[in-house]
Amino acid sequence: LAAPRMFLTFKSPHKYQLRAYIYQARDLLAADDTGLSDPFARVAFMTQSMVTERQKNTLSPTWDQTLIFSEVEIYGNPAVLEVTPPEIYIELFDHDTFGKPEFLGRTKGLPMVKLDPADARTPVLQWYNIKRLDQEGGELLAAFELIKLTGKDLPFLPPKRGDLYIVPNGIRPVMQRTGIEVLCWGVRNMKKFQLSAVTSPSVRFECGGHVQDSCIIKDTRRNPNFPENLLFFDVMLPREELYMPPMNINVKDHRQFGRKPTVGVHTLKSMEEFRIDPMAIESGSATPLVPPIQNSSSVQSSEIIINIPEEPKEKDSPLSIEELDWWSKFYASTNDFEKCKKYHLMKYDTLEVLHTELENSHNYKGFSDFCHTLELSRGKEDNDEEDNTVGEFKGSFRVYPLPPDPSEPLPPRVFQSVPPSDPEECLVRVYVIQATDLQPSDPNGLADPYLEVELGKVKLSTRDEYIPNCINPVFGRLFELKALIPLNKDLKIRVKDYDMLSTDDTVGETVIDLENRYLTKSRATCSLPKTYWEGGVNLWRDSQKPLEILQDYCRKNRLEGPTFINNTTATVGNKQYNLLDFEKNLPASKHWGPENQRLALHILNMTTLVKEHVEARALFNPLQPSIEQGRLHMWVDIFPNSLGPPAAPFNITPRKPNKYVLRCVIWNTKDVILEEESITGEKMSDIYVQAWMSGIDEKMKTDVHYRSLDGEGNFNWRFVFPFEYQLAEQTMVVRKKEHFWSLDATELKTTPKCIVQIWDNDKFSRDDFIGHLELNLNALPMPAKLSRTCKLTMLPDGVNEVKLVSLFEMKHMKGFWPCYDDSTGKRVLTGKVEMELELVTLAEAEERPAGVGRDEPNMYPKLEPPKRPATSFLWFTSPWKTLKFILWRNYRFVIITTLIILLLVLLIGLFIYSFPEQLSRWIVGNK
Repeated sequence: LAAPRMFLTFKSPHKYQLRAYIYQARDLLAADDTGLSDPFARVAFMTQSMVTERQKNTLSPTWDQTLIFSEVEIYGNPAVLEVTPPEIYIELFDHDTFGKPEFLGRTKGLPMVKLDPADARTPVLQWYNIKRLDQEGGELLAAFELIKLTGKDLPFLPPKRGDLYIVPNGIRPVMQRTGIEVLCWGVRNMKKFQLSAVTSPSVRFECGGHVQDSCIIKDTRRNPNFPENLLFFDVMLPREELYMPPMNINVKDHRQFGRKPTVGVHTLKSMEEFRIDPMAIESGSATPLVPPIQNSSSVQSSEIIINIPEEPKEKDSPLSIEELDWWSKFYASTNDFEKCKKYHLMKYDTLEVLHTELENSHNYKGFSDFCHTLELSRGKEDNDEEDNTVGEFKGSFRVYPLPPDPSEPLPPRVFQSVPPSDPEECLVRVYVIQATDLQPSDPNGLADPYLEVELGKVKLSTRDEYIPNCINPVFGRLFELKALIPLNKDLKIRVKDYDMLSTDDTVGETVIDLENRYLTKSRATCSLPKTYWEGGVNLWRDSQKPLEILQDYCRKNRLEGPTFINNTTATVGNKQYNLLDFEKNLPASKHWGPENQRLALHILNMTTLVKEHVEARALFNPLQPSIEQGRLHMWVDIFPNSLGPPAAPFNITPRKPNKYVLRCVIWNTKDVILEEESITGEKMSDIYVQAWMSGIDEKMKTDVHYRSLDGEGNFNWRFVFPFEYQLAEQTMVVRKKEHFWSLDATELKTTPKCIVQIWDNDKFSRDDFIGHLELNLNALPMPAKLSRTCKLTMLPDGVNEVKLVSLFEMKHMKGFWPCYDDSTGKRVLTGKVEMELELVTLAEAEERPAGVGRDEPNMYPKLEPPKRPATSFLWFTSPWKTLKFILWRNYRFVIITTLIILLLVLLIGLFIYSFPEQLSRWIVGNK
């Protein structure tokens, strides 16, 4: 049997009227080769659809149109429809003169349902996201209203513009007179368009249907800035930021025969960050060129007597002043005080170690206070190009309300005193300190990094000085380059991996916009140290003195001053500052400069100008643009030639280790435990001493003191250990290859330790370990002068306080040190070593040579062969000594008795043997 069919039949539909308020769209996709579109919108609801008018050559159209679906039949319960209304689909298309319209994207929305036409509610415009497949396609500002036709009078129709209905008041945004100032600074890094370079661009700005064109740049190869860079809009714009139309930026290139192709576009969706307080405009300080000085303790009286104390002298230290370097300052700033003990004790200046890029710290906002960098795209996407960016626009905006009455005077313009737009030749110093957490590039999980710096057409590389087998390299490199800003504004620093047989890989790179740092009001060209030095490790390096910088600061910020009452008191604005207020807790230095310069620098340090720092820039690889490949710690100084030559640069060359030689003379051992028994049952040991430097595989041994019966060993043996040591960091530098097939040696830093061990020699089995001693040359326990006073309490154990000294200060030490065995978890004294330690530099070692052991040159000191007991010998190589000192000494009575007995037995045997014969002869002879 056939299954019965079931039908759902509606008796009668309900009729509704849909009003679609389509106001505007922004940031639509570009469909034409010009980088623009000719968009229109199609609204589909149930079985009907309508289209808006077409807008020409724009990515942010303003339709301001109401589409009215007069009679739409909808089945179902109106109460249910009010809760779950049907969706409205809006599709956007680009109109083409020839061919079908090109689809730009789709969005959907829900209407406000009114079951009673007299309902006073009003729909609100809102932004709907437009998508084309998975691609973002802009936003649509619209609202929808679905009114049930009940026979009552409907709301009034919206007013018309020609034959089209516009969005009615109450729904459309409230407009107000608005001023937009445009700083049209220039264009950068423009790519070719239609195989021709972009050399004569101009910019068209469009906002709310109003258009302004900039002047034309004559030749971007000579100067990419606009000669006239200020524009002004006087337009009616929505009061609420939500409804603000975008600012459309179109860059056109002026070519031969009157051609003006669009070579780049950018849509600024929101102008909120450019809005400023209108009250600040009236006061004349809407956008101060520099940050205001913060409050400080100041002296209010105009006349004051100052007693300046005499600068204290720097305290003596085991380290000389020459050992203070820039790295001391860096390590003091990172709280790594073990590598900068003297610098930290003197409380000298530190710098700011940032954990991110400088432009992203301290609310600098990318140094966009003067002008922003907006990326330009071609508009129409090219699937063949991975990056659709075709250049950059440099500029900024200021948005503020204007008086509603056109007859009222306009407020003063914000963009005044704009700096010259001519190119400026600068000296750029790039200080690269180190890299951390680099992405490994080699199969061994490490990398061989080196640096490559590119600015304009200049490229510098340290490939010949790559650092092998390291992912946290210390570069310590300074690069000096000349730049013509803004023609050469992008500084690129790459970390590359050295490969011998293949192309070097790029680990990651970072890009610094030098122009932003040059133009910012935060003065990011050369950072400010804490104090003014005219010598020493904190030598002033800027081309301007602090007083000159402070004078520029006051001039640009419209502050009175600086006025110096005397060298230690100055007035800036309405504040008075005294030098003693800043330096009363600072340790004085003989390198300090004049008092007025020091005071000017202290005042500058109270502002938000860029302070002395090291920034950490993230490295990215173009193949993995979203994954950080490590961090590069560095900073950049920019010195315009117009300000004069700068001072000498900082020396940030990595600390190089000094070559030392440790001479260790093993004189004697005492109280060594006896590990073996001789064939006669005596306790004894065949003692020798072994030593080496921690991290260095080469070990040295003394000769063997055989048959020590009382734990005493005599050696007179010299060990010679050459090594490299960084005095400032108190570390020993070891270079060695990880495998025999490794091409380069890996550098390691370790604590300088001399390890001494006492062993018992065995000819036919493994040697027996007796005891050991670790001597940290930086923290060495004092030796005992006598053997009987040598105890384990001399050694540090984390419980007892022990006096420790540095061999690098003492240079020479001699005495007894205890050796112990801690295999059971507890230290047990197993012997004492009498040693003489002498530390000399390589030059001193060459002047006073000394051989290993007792070899020539046997000097400093000369070692004589040890006077060992006659019992000290190897038994199977000296059989006569074995008989004399082992058998005869212990068994002489047994041997004598045995010999006597043997002699008696022999005599008796001879008697018994010869007696019968002699007796028979005697008897025969008597007969």
